[in-house]
Amino acid sequence: MENLRAKKLFFWSGLFVIALLYCLYYIFFLYRIALDMPIRGRHVIKFCFIALVYASGAVCLRGYADKWMLRAWHLIYFLILGLLVLLGIYDWTIARTPLPVREIADTLLEFLISPILYVAMGIFSRRDG
Repeated sequence: MENLRAKKLFFWSGLFVIALLYCLYYIFFLYRIALDMPIRGRHVIKFCFIALVYASGAVCLRGYADKWMLRAWHLIYFLILGLLVLLGIYDWTIARTPLPVREIADTLLEFLISPILYVAMGIFSRRDG
């Protein structure tokens, strides 16, 4: 019974941290600071937020979910992050990425930063008890 409580605590604490990071991203960065910031600075901050959400989710899922769910978490993040990094490299070195591609990248970024994936992992995870 105590093990189930610890697992629930891991899940809820991870959800809280990810939701807090999501709110901070939108309140302080996207609507205020980003308006005056150069593009490269925006890319770095977006990458930092993705890394923080990824780390929070990985730590909390390790204590809550099955191993296959943690592997799925890593795979989803690394595939989407790899694509976003390639787009960022293109944007930094060759030319500004076209608007439709940037909109897709923003949608993928929002997916990685939002708690949607974490909640889905929690729903689909097999728990004891």
